[in-house]
Amino acid sequence: MANLLAVSAILLYSFAALLQFRRIRGHQGTPRNLLMGSAAAAVLCHSAAWFMPIFSEHGMNFSLFNGGSLIALAISAIVLISAIKKPVENLFIGIFPMTALVMAMDLFIPGNHHALEHFNRGLLAHILLSVLAYSLLTIAAFQGILVIIQDQQLKRKHVAGILRSLPPLQTMDKLMFEMIWAGMIFLTLAIGSGFVFLDNMFAQHLAHKTLLSIIGWCIFAALLLGRYRFGWRGQTASIWTLSGLGLLALAYFGSKLVLEFILSSH
Repeated sequence: MANLLAVSAILLYSFAALLQFRRIRGHQGTPRNLLMGSAAAAVLCHSAAWFMPIFSEHGMNFSLFNGGSLIALAISAIVLISAIKKPVENLFIGIFPMTALVMAMDLFIPGNHHALEHFNRGLLAHILLSVLAYSLLTIAAFQGILVIIQDQQLKRKHVAGILRSLPPLQTMDKLMFEMIWAGMIFLTLAIGSGFVFLDNMFAQHLAHKTLLSIIGWCIFAALLLGRYRFGWRGQTASIWTLSGLGLLALAYFGSKLVLEFILSSH
């Protein structure tokens, strides 16, 4: 049943991304209600597919691709909810195919089952805070990519394709920093809860993950300081955002990849 829901979610994510692509290509007959309904159905199927196995004898699975699927679910849900009142539908084109790809990898690529059968509330809080932080900062990074492209095209006085349907650059920049601020709050809480609830954040298997996460936090903190003191925006802010997210992705997915696929094969 969970696999069937996962396949349904993959198809619905792909359909919603295609609908939004058609909308920005000028197919105004594509109703927004159909777009939002498809996206909502995809998120609901994804949620059911991910959480259903928790109630089985296997417990909560946090293997590489399953953990990535949870982060992708949170990203998709946040973007969908944000799209109700904010002009962020164009992010569907990048985020929904990425989510569908991660779900497909989780379905078809075998990996080690890392179950958390017994976990306390503190550990669960740390996991949820980390997921929210990664999700919000990933959305900010997608927004940053659009800001870079939009800024370059405006400087060349040639706005074409998807950029025609984007809000003004100032609005895009503001949306990006809203996501960064929210992501930083959750990242700060996630790192702090890790030190409180985990036995040793600098244990051998966690040291590089902890260090990279702290460096990523410092990059985002420097970006917010630069925004406040020097008015950083546009390409400068976007590059800092992508750099910070790159370190966080390396901290989580890099460590998972090494532990599950490289070291376990020896």
